[in-house]
Formats: sequence, C-alpha cells, structure tokens
Amino acid sequence: MGIHSVLAIAIFVLVYLIILAGEESPRKLDRPAAGLLGGVLMVLSGVLTRAEALAAIDFATLALLLGMMMVIHYATASGLLDWLARSLVRRSYSPRQLLWTVCLAAGILSALFVNDTICLLMTPLLLTATRRARLPAEPYLLALATSSNAGSVMTLTGNPQNMLIGQSSGWSWGAFALRMVPVGLVCLAINGVVVSRIYGRQLKAASLQHAGGAEALPQAALPLDRKLAAKTLVVLAGLLIAFLFGAPMDLAALTAAVVILILANRPPQETFAWVDWSLLLFFAGLFVVVEGVTKTQGVWIARLVPALTHHKGRLGELTWFSLASVAGSNLFSNVPFVMLLRGWIAHLPRAPLLWLALSASSTLAGNLTLVGSVANLVVAQGAREECPLSFWTFLRVGVPSTLLTALASVLMLWLYGLLHWA
Repeated sequence: MGIHSVLAIAIFVLVYLIILAGEESPRKLDRPAAGLLGGVLMVLSGVLTRAEALAAIDFATLALLLGMMMVIHYATASGLLDWLARSLVRRSYSPRQLLWTVCLAAGILSALFVNDTICLLMTPLLLTATRRARLPAEPYLLALATSSNAGSVMTLTGNPQNMLIGQSSGWSWGAFALRMVPVGLVCLAINGVVVSRIYGRQLKAASLQHAGGAEALPQAALPLDRKLAAKTLVVLAGLLIAFLFGAPMDLAALTAAVVILILANRPPQETFAWVDWSLLLFFAGLFVVVEGVTKTQGVWIARLVPALTHHKGRLGELTWFSLASVAGSNLFSNVPFVMLLRGWIAHLPRAPLLWLALSASSTLAGNLTLVGSVANLVVAQGAREECPLSFWTFLRVGVPSTLLTALASVLMLWLYGLLHWA
C-alpha cells in the first residue's frame, strides 16, 4: 500500500470521526467543516491534484439541492407547509389516530419537500400540540423522525442521498416514484405499527379530551400568505410536471427557484440567507474526499461491490446487498456511503434494480440509530429542552423498524426483479 493510499484512508477516517463527534468535536468542527477539511487535505497531501478535486465535485447535484432549498423556502415563508401540518394534526381525535396522522403526514410531505425540512417544521408543532393535549411527546417525535426517513424514499428529491442517486442512476423522477411510492407506503405502515406497538399502553392510557380539538394546536407561528402560497403551489406543480416529463432535475429545480424568486417579489437576500450553504459545502468537500478514497482504493472497491451484488436478482443476494448497505450507511453515514458506491453500481448488470435497493436501504438505515440521519438529529435538537431523546430510546424503535422495513423493501424489489420492472 503506497503512501497516498494510507493518507487517503487516514483523511477519510478523520472526516468520519469529526462527523460522528458532531458538536462534541474537540475543535468544535461540524460536518461542513469536516468536509472542507477533508477536501483540502486530499489536495495538500497529493492524493488528488487541484484539477482532479474540482472535477470530483458534482455541480449538478449541488444545483439540485440549491434549487430545492430555494423553492422550499417559499413554501415555508408563505406559511403553506405550516398550514398543511396544522390542518393534518387538527383532524385527529384520539392519541392513536394522531400518531398515524403524524406518520403519514411526515412521510408524504418528506417525499415532496425533503425530510430534514419537514422535521424542522413539525417538531415544535408536535411539542406544543402534545403539551396542550397532555399527551406524551416521545412517541410522536419518534414517529416524526422515523416516518420522515421512510417516506423520503419515495422520490428522488426526498432526501440528499436520493438526489445523488438521481444524478447517477439514469432513473427519471417519475419512473423512480412509480416504483418506490408503493415501497415507501408499505414501510410507513410498518413503521407506524412498530411505534404504535411499542407505545401502545401509553397511547391507550392517554386521552385528547383535554385538548379541545383545534385548541390543542399552537397559534399559527406563520400566518398563511395566500398570494405567495398560491404562487408557490403553481411553481411546485410546474416543477413536478417537469420532473414527470423527464427534464434534468438540476435544471428544473434551478428554473423553479428563479421563477418563484421573481414571482414572490420579495428581497432575494431573505431567500439566500435561508439556503443551507453549509450543507452545500459539506457535499462539495465529501465529493473530493470520496474521490480520493476511490482513486487510491479502487481495486478493493472493485472487488467488494461485485461480491455484494453477485446473483443480485436472487432474494438472498439482494438481502445481503441491502444489509451491507444498511451497515455501511450507519458506519460511514448514508451520503458518503452512496457517494462511494455510485461510481461502481452504474457499470454492473441490472444496475437499475441495485439503484432502487441502494436508495431504499441507505434511506431506511437512517432509522437505525439517533445519529443515523440528519432528520433524527433535527428532531432531537428541537426537542432537547422539553423531551430529550436518548440514543437508547431511539434504538428501541429504530432496530425493529429498520429491520422490518428493510426486509419489506427487499421483498418488493425482488418481486420487481421477477416482473422485470427494474
């Protein structure tokens, strides 16, 4: 093993440890800083040239992320998402029904608006609703986090790793959704059953009678701006149509962002300030880090991937690939793991089926532990003062949910393979 191989592995491990440490990092380095540090070190150490580092950055994926962030900002700023979430919760009249409403709403909205955003929006809403209704917040917060992950598997824009897959796989937005919506709905149902069973006694003993229906909900934090909401809906409908007709997702998202920027007639600085530039920086740095690992460890990866995908059409082999993906996504985090594999899957036989399996397994892997998904951390961070979620509390729901939903996705994708639907 050459010096560059050792350096590439050392840099990757360093980046991973900083990502894992999060706020507890000794130098207070967060995930974006870890990506930037790793990318710079890959060039300074000579693992990659400056030209190779620049070429490694997937600007199409960054453009897709940027465009979606800008469009979602207006859906949030107009009060549209807030209104949708409150309307769904307001129609619940029992603790168990509220739980299922949270599961379905979080899953479906995440497929349309990215899971992290939905968790950011719905966490304070659920805390206030459960407080006024005198309900335990824990099952609803766990339902929100796990369902947002499970539901985001349904579209190529539901989460960041799916966006990566969308740029690399050749699947169109519509064809992907046609196959993965059934998978996502089944996984949402399974996840809802898991949470409901684990917290069944608490939910049975609780009651919404103190809530007074709509009075259980907090006063609207964002009043609904009907004009802006209508403009946003028109742009979202146009974006969905563009996706369905196979338009390049990055160009469609940026076009939608520019259109709503003009139609909104608001200071653009508000939108640009809302964009998560640190996430874009994190992705750019990770692209460079993963390229360094791929360049130096390509021989080993080339041996590993075929071993995981041998006879992939068979149920046992598809199961093995998905389990390996769940493990890898939790070991390296799902976004870096997908980055690492995406350059190799495209050249394999029956790659379309493997892309679907990678999407399902890497996304559902986020439900295994509290740190398995950014959406989980968003919920935990938002609820830390009122209802702290411990690592072990999350694990109690995460383990059965991940195993059962991953198995269900494998069975459905295996059936797709038998029917030559993927």
